[in-house]
Amino acid sequence: MKKLYYTLLLALPMLYLASCDDDNNLPDVDVSIQIDGGVGVDGAIYVVQGDTLKIEGINVINNEEGKEAIITSATYSWDYLLAGVSLTPPYGASFVTDDMAIGQHLLQIECPLYAVDKSPALMYMAYKVAIVETADDIPDGVATTVVSVDPGIKEN
Repeated sequence: MKKLYYTLLLALPMLYLASCDDDNNLPDVDVSIQIDGGVGVDGAIYVVQGDTLKIEGINVINNEEGKEAIITSATYSWDYLLAGVSLTPPYGASFVTDDMAIGQHLLQIECPLYAVDKSPALMYMAYKVAIVETADDIPDGVATTVVSVDPGIKEN
């Protein structure tokens, strides 16, 4: 009788593993941010020192046609330090550059991401931000106020 109990006890983990499905069905989305007070050139955002960089909003588009995808907040970090959290759509933020050093900085955005028929996920985005002295210091190239990124998505 003891052997039967041990056999059943050993079978329980096997039954659990057999019943688990792979729920790592992560969202497939495209993400862009609208900026004001700066321009995107060659994958970086350039801001003249003294101007305010505004993130007007974060757009999430589900690549599965006919299905929605949303974020519910945006947590902003500047040079690895928490800068603030936006809880209301369109999840914008502002960064005053008056006292910031000229040179390279890092803007990070973390958002909970939900899409129809997909697992919840956390979306991480990082942007290089260059603060320059004058607008003449912005390199030539196609300047845009909509910056797209391929987000890193991690299971939540």
